[in-house]
Amino acid sequence: MAATVTLLADHKGIKGPKAIGDEYVVDAYIDLGAYASGGIDVTASQFGLSTMHQLIITGQDSTVLLITPEVSATGAYESSTTITINAIDEQSNQLAEENSTQDCGTIRVRVYGLI
Repeated sequence: MAATVTLLADHKGIKGPKAIGDEYVVDAYIDLGAYASGGIDVTASQFGLSTMHQLIITGQDSTVLLITPEVSATGAYESSTTITINAIDEQSNQLAEENSTQDCGTIRVRVYGLI
């Protein structure tokens, strides 16, 4: 299932990328829905960006799942255009895909990248 991304307005009411140094930053919330095997992918284009360099989870509404972006052993995301988000059940320590009907809730994120 695809995640639903909603861009959030800043203090000036602007939604979408804003320049921070030589990168852009976007605040958004993501309705993760039911967990799919292999994680939940979000793409740069969902945030109005061409590439993503960092995704920071700044909040979540679930109290039983640990939501985290997936990185390799070297700290790299899946690609510069796609980041996989994993949900881990804090009690069983299993990926939420073990119960793919579980709604993973909503997370708030800050994404850095280029337009």
